[in-house]
Amino acid sequence: MKRIYFLLSFVLIAFTSCSDDGEMGPPGPQGPEGPAGVDGLIGTVFDVTGDFTAANDYTLFVDYAEFTDVEVFETDVVLVYLRVGTDGESGGEPVYVWRLLPQTYYLDGGGTMQYNYDYTFFDATIFLDSDVDLATLGTAYTDNQVFRIAILPAEYAQDNSLDVSNFEAVMSALDIQESEIPQLE
Repeated sequence: MKRIYFLLSFVLIAFTSCSDDGEMGPPGPQGPEGPAGVDGLIGTVFDVTGDFTAANDYTLFVDYAEFTDVEVFETDVVLVYLRVGTDGESGGEPVYVWRLLPQTYYLDGGGTMQYNYDYTFFDATIFLDSDVDLATLGTAYTDNQVFRIAILPAEYAQDNSLDVSNFEAVMSALDIQESEIPQLE
């Protein structure tokens, strides 16, 4: 009896799996037009200035919505650069030197201190990490620090020819001029 049920169920499955799908239906409605490709992608850059203190746990919190109306997607890449100095002038304006985080500094009294960051598609957190007491750091490391945040569409970040450690290359890829960068404190 079990063999008969097994045989019947096998035959039933075989017949139902061999049925004809029927005629092709009419085409569906046209979908919305997508972005124009890499040229249609939007990236953005903005500056943030802040102090690292015990009160803010040596952390700067950056909510993108406060700085830009560009929608940040989960696949986008956020890069944070630290302004470490100047290298002369161009057209009467200082030429700033930017370094991609993380940046590690070896302290005079021994130990290390690092500027680092993490991000989501809503916000970024820039923080100090050290093997020494952060309260002992000089103001050169903690006060009036300027960071430049670049939000790149994933297509730019996957482009192996783009050197993301070179801030000028990132600016060129995004086609953004220095004068277009908003600065918030």
